[in-house]
Amino acid sequence: MKRIGLKRFVIAALMAVGFLVGAGSVPANAQGRAFCRPRRVIFYRRYDPFWDYRWQTVRVVDPVAEQREQGYRDGFSRGKDDARDGRENDPYDEKLFNKSHSLAYREAFLKGYAEGYHKY
Repeated sequence: MKRIGLKRFVIAALMAVGFLVGAGSVPANAQGRAFCRPRRVIFYRRYDPFWDYRWQTVRVVDPVAEQREQGYRDGFSRGKDDARDGRENDPYDEKLFNKSHSLAYREAFLKGYAEGYHKY
């Protein structure tokens, strides 16, 4: 009887050591959640009373590309307005630039501001 109990104890101890070694070797990035950028889907509805709703037109929008376009447009219009009103060339003082947390928006805003300011 003692021999069977000792055998079970040794097997359980080896399994516990194996689990501890296996859990310690997992990299830290495999333990967390993966970040995936969400895609925005826009549905267009056709105004046809006989249209079948199963055939919807779908457009997938890349949020980073949309931020770049919006940043360039905002920067261009702000730069144009500052040049027309005779203000100094300072894109870092603009409210839209400081309010944004997106690097893509800020880079595009600076580029659009420079082009809008120098064009007018």
